[in-house]
Amino acid sequence: MRSTMKRGVVLGAVLCGAMAAAHADVTMNVTTAGKASIINVSGDGVTQIKGNRLRTEQNGKPPALIIDIDGRRFVSIDDAKKTASVTPLDSVGDQLKKVGVADIQATLTKTSEVKKVAGFSCTVHDVNVSFPFSLTGQPGQGMDATMVMTGTVCLSTDAPGVSDYQRFYKAAADSGFIFGDPRVAKSPAGAAQARAYAALTRKMADGGMALESHINITAKGDGPMAAMMANLAKSDITTTVTQVKTGDLPADAFDVPASYKVKTQK
Repeated sequence: MRSTMKRGVVLGAVLCGAMAAAHADVTMNVTTAGKASIINVSGDGVTQIKGNRLRTEQNGKPPALIIDIDGRRFVSIDDAKKTASVTPLDSVGDQLKKVGVADIQATLTKTSEVKKVAGFSCTVHDVNVSFPFSLTGQPGQGMDATMVMTGTVCLSTDAPGVSDYQRFYKAAADSGFIFGDPRVAKSPAGAAQARAYAALTRKMADGGMALESHINITAKGDGPMAAMMANLAKSDITTTVTQVKTGDLPADAFDVPASYKVKTQK
């Protein structure tokens, strides 16, 4: 009996070790082109994932944004100024909760088109997302509209680190995170768009790693402000992964250095 128990313990240890070994840190080099509203978002960036934390930065310039699932916080780090801004998820949670999940219609439809991006095979999916919003956060005051996101995304199931990528994005979406600057969630329209994009990201993560996407954003409505909102919302963004690899990343790259000045946002 002892021999059987011993073999069971050893087998359990081996299985746990194998599961731990299956986890990997992921680094993705990304090129973005286009405009989000009137802002040019073109440039190169790097996204890194280590367990339940993600770090992303654009053009090698500060600030870098960290999403820390376990810490339930967003961290913006400016290495040049040696400062950091911490936004607890709960501080934007109330605004995000006002955007009803049931009001967000997000579909991801697999097509027969297969292509290679960054050297890895991916399948093109059609994207269609729509959700109502109000600039004032008070529907029925003549400032209501519907935002629509359409386009394509190419999802890969054989890129390195895909399981860790999926694990992070699913956990982040399930925990109520958005994927970008948390300040956008302070406005009703920004919160609606952020929540819709999070819903879409959750669906994409189910299908694999997004190696390429082309998203158009428009707004439509019948109110007097609809035309203005349509112009403000109009966006056309293409994102392409140019390299993806796995390999150990330093844990301190996902935290605030002890010597930095930290400000907590409320």
